[in-house]
Amino acid sequence: MFKLSLGLLRSTQTGMAVAQRGLRTYTRYAYFSLNDKKGRQGDGDSQIPALYTPKYSLTHDRVEDMVLSQWSNNPVLYATYLTVAAAYFLFMVFYSALMGTLGMYRYVMLTYWSYYMLTASLLLRTANVWRYITLRNRGRDVYAMMNNTTALKVQWLLHALSCMAAPIVTILFWTIAYDGSGVNFINCNTHGVNAAFILLDTFVTRTPVRLLHLLYGILYGLIYGLFSAIYWLAGGTNHKGEPFIYKPLDYSSSKTVAVSYIVVIAFLVVPMIHCMFFFLYRFRIFITRFLRTMDKRTDGKINPKL
Repeated sequence: MFKLSLGLLRSTQTGMAVAQRGLRTYTRYAYFSLNDKKGRQGDGDSQIPALYTPKYSLTHDRVEDMVLSQWSNNPVLYATYLTVAAAYFLFMVFYSALMGTLGMYRYVMLTYWSYYMLTASLLLRTANVWRYITLRNRGRDVYAMMNNTTALKVQWLLHALSCMAAPIVTILFWTIAYDGSGVNFINCNTHGVNAAFILLDTFVTRTPVRLLHLLYGILYGLIYGLFSAIYWLAGGTNHKGEPFIYKPLDYSSSKTVAVSYIVVIAFLVVPMIHCMFFFLYRFRIFITRFLRTMDKRTDGKINPKL
């Protein structure tokens, strides 16, 4: 029994040591990776990049980061993936409108604001990728015709907002707004599939994440909070005839509580969610560079002259 306990203790200590080395390695990488110029993902060259400067703008100097997958330089595969995703979410927009029970009230709900924004983001991303493919196949100058265009900037903005809004909508619905009325296909898609897709897409796309883009998410939350207050002042109700859109935003019961919800979500929850996606983005780049390094080492062992 003593030997078994000693062996278990040694195994635990070994595991903790490995975990600590891994955490130190990733922390060191995450710190120095901020030296990437404008959040550039790099292509493995030996050039020393300029010091990273945090930016809130939507300008970016690499078209490929907006129209390619992290794992492949083949735009057709990525375009196919986006086309299928955009078609599905567009189908759900019409399906929820025809088969849902909310009627016109869905247009005042944060759920559908965010769902329509995600759908618009996917449609624009799909269009931009296919345009990139068309221009490249025709031998046109892709950078001259697409770099920092309004279409790419709007795509990046919608993508950033969707990454913040979809998880928040899902969390708030199942923890606060859900009234126990039952789970159906539409509920699962508008408060589950959207967030799951955003999480998956974060590891598929090459789109960078900038920390200061959280300002757009904060503004989005404040705009919806202001809209909900104006809607209440105008005598608006939800689909059940109650004088609020969501129960937490019941200004007639307590304006302080309603405003507190808006402030907490906008200035605390939104930054937390965005920072989580920034971490996932940096982790995605870490995996990419790690695999690239391993490939180079393997090639070097096979043929030292390479």
